[in-house]
Amino acid sequence: MKYAKIELERDDVHKRFGGGIPLCSIIHIEGEESSGKSILSQRLSYCFLQNSYSLSYISTQSTTTEFVKQMTSLKYMINKKLLNGNLLYIPVYPLISDNTQKDDFIKKSMTTRAFYEKDIIIFDCLSTLISNDASEVQVGDLMSFLKRIASMNKIIVYTINPKELSDQVVTMLRTAATMVIKTETFSFGGNLKNSAKIVKYNMAAGPFQKVMVFRVDPGLGIAVEISSVA
Repeated sequence: MKYAKIELERDDVHKRFGGGIPLCSIIHIEGEESSGKSILSQRLSYCFLQNSYSLSYISTQSTTTEFVKQMTSLKYMINKKLLNGNLLYIPVYPLISDNTQKDDFIKKSMTTRAFYEKDIIIFDCLSTLISNDASEVQVGDLMSFLKRIASMNKIIVYTINPKELSDQVVTMLRTAATMVIKTETFSFGGNLKNSAKIVKYNMAAGPFQKVMVFRVDPGLGIAVEISSVA
């Protein structure tokens, strides 16, 4: 089994995730709004790029300019990766208010070859994109397709807000994934913290921490709390 490196010198995220991410993985990151899904996706995308993997990032959250500014604020510098083509950023931000265009996103996502030419493919936020046509049959087709893509030594990452999908569809997405992470926020000592709980991790490279408590610091990105509270 081969593993993609996710190590950055300034944080310990890679240690919490077992030292690396197995190739052929499908990573499901689930949580409500502002629970930390996107920052985890951004942290993973940056470390993949820093370790010489190419990456497609399909986003409902930000325009290209907004994404670059957000990453820069966290010192996740991606400008050169965009310019040299290692990072393909695809903003679908305008589509989230256009239901007509959203209706066939599942079909479009399986026929847009450019998405899958990179080593890593990230959808943030997948539930927003498929909420209008997320029947069990269509989602089953999508996950079968993503499994075929991942089997070619690629890694698929997607985030979802479970409130945007039916319970049956959320269960299908969790079941199809090789790694499931649930994010949430909580108050501790008067401060708001984020947590990422690994509830499923197939083919882990090594021991991993089931609950990672972290905060987001400007100029640093994710800062793992040493004294984690589960």
